[in-house]
Parts: sequence; C-alpha cells; structure tokens
Amino acid sequence: MNGLRLDHISYATTQLNLLCEVQRMGSLIGSSFIDGGVHPRFGTRNFILPLLNDRYIEVVCPLEHPSTENSYFGKMVTKRASEGSGWMTWVVSVEDISFIETKLGRKSIEGTRRYPDGKEIKWR
Repeated sequence: MNGLRLDHISYATTQLNLLCEVQRMGSLIGSSFIDGGVHPRFGTRNFILPLLNDRYIEVVCPLEHPSTENSYFGKMVTKRASEGSGWMTWVVSVEDISFIETKLGRKSIEGTRRYPDGKEIKWR
C-alpha cells in the first residue's frame, strides 16, 4: 500500500503516574517529552517525544471524563493503564484513509488534540 508509514507508538499509564513515566522514559532516552495536551473526544491526555520525520513516542493516560468511557481509545487506554503501565499500540499514517475504511467496512473517527498553547491538530 502506497503511503503507509509508522506514525507513533503509544505507552499507556495512569493519570497519577503520567509525569513520573514521562520523566523516567525521557531520562532513559536522553531527551525531553513535551506536553501534547488533551484528546477531548477520547477523554485522554498525552505527552509526546518528537522523533525524526514527524514520528513520535506518546505517553498517554485516561482522564476522569465521560468521553473516556464512551470512546474505544479511551477504554483501551484505561484498560492498559489499569493492568499496569506499558506499551499499548502502534499507529500508522496513510495518504488515503478511504482505502482502509473500505477494507474495515466502517468510517474512521475524527480526533483532535489541543496543545497547552492552544494549537489544535486534527486527524481521522
């Protein structure tokens, strides 16, 4: 498939342990994570470590919010965090998502994330 590439990998933890995990991983890697903000539709928040070519490592936690329990991603983060912090998933990026939607037989879900400075990013 043309245009398929690794986008990021996700590590899930609890809200209580989020900053500790970010500091621990950053010191092991020798780099600093930045506050990635909140995913309002999914009820999660993250810190990211930018890598080369627009790829990154994400440390994500569930928030105490209704959307956490009502979204697939929020439920997945909550489940992994409750089982103990750890690697959860990897995410790919594609040039044309309609091909993937057809293969899966469903439409993609729109997501947004707002950085603390107000910048918002969107994806499907």
